[in-house]
Amino acid sequence: MVLQWHQFGFPWLVTAVHSLGGIIGMRLLVATGHFKPMHLDRQQKRLLWIFSTLYTVNIAVSNVSLHYVSVPLHQVVRGTVPVFTVLISLIWRTAPQGYSWRVYASLVPVVVGVGLATYGDYYSFTIVGFLLTLLGTVLAATKTVVTNTILVGGYRLKLPALDLLYQLSPLAFVQTITWAAVNGELSAAWAFVRSLQSDSNPDGVYPLVMALIGNGAIAFLLNIASFTASKNTSALAMTVTGNVKVVLAVVLGCAMFNITLSRLSTFGIGLTLAGGAAYSAVRLNEAQRIKDQASKSIV
Repeated sequence: MVLQWHQFGFPWLVTAVHSLGGIIGMRLLVATGHFKPMHLDRQQKRLLWIFSTLYTVNIAVSNVSLHYVSVPLHQVVRGTVPVFTVLISLIWRTAPQGYSWRVYASLVPVVVGVGLATYGDYYSFTIVGFLLTLLGTVLAATKTVVTNTILVGGYRLKLPALDLLYQLSPLAFVQTITWAAVNGELSAAWAFVRSLQSDSNPDGVYPLVMALIGNGAIAFLLNIASFTASKNTSALAMTVTGNVKVVLAVVLGCAMFNITLSRLSTFGIGLTLAGGAAYSAVRLNEAQRIKDQASKSIV
């Protein structure tokens, strides 16, 4: 919304605003007594710093790759995150029981559907751009697996969702704002803001500032929901949900910017949603089966 409506083409600063929203939101929860942060030792803080670096590098690689590949190709490659999540989970043994063939089958429409929903120019890319996009996809899957592992007790942490957001927000803010300064985005954004303060623009920077504040507040609520969901489900479920989010973003974007969907895109959206529903049904049935077997063994 901020990038499109206000032509604020500074993704690193938008990410910094998201992190700042997390900082302010968590401090308000602490000040009002609704949240009390855990005390972390030096090793735990070091692990969180490494994780926040992974988070920042993931964003950096994704942003850089968009300069070398088309958006449709970028979305298609990123749509394979669930596949890499499965591979990483099996390699790192975060899912030692593995997955059934039904789970693998339900991932097919989720991945293919994203490709159809975002169909467009798949041919405008360079080898470097494609490799960077693929690297970003692997990093995104890795970040999701690590997030889930931290929240459920891996790496000696087992942080509640709010604690993870409380600890990560300042680190992510410092890293993103530093990168924005290094790559010239900060100075370019300042020049853009000054250009808004002219006689031909009576509203000045007020609409942009309000949009950024709203964006930061929404990001804070979204992060709470995301971390809470990640703690109570698997990394694979989060990546499947991420693919469903992509097609819903396509639908919302078309509605907001008056864009007509093609039949192929519409079919892709339906296929992704159906795949997400199938995945949920398979996982719920398997969980219920395991619960029933456990009850029988106790009896």
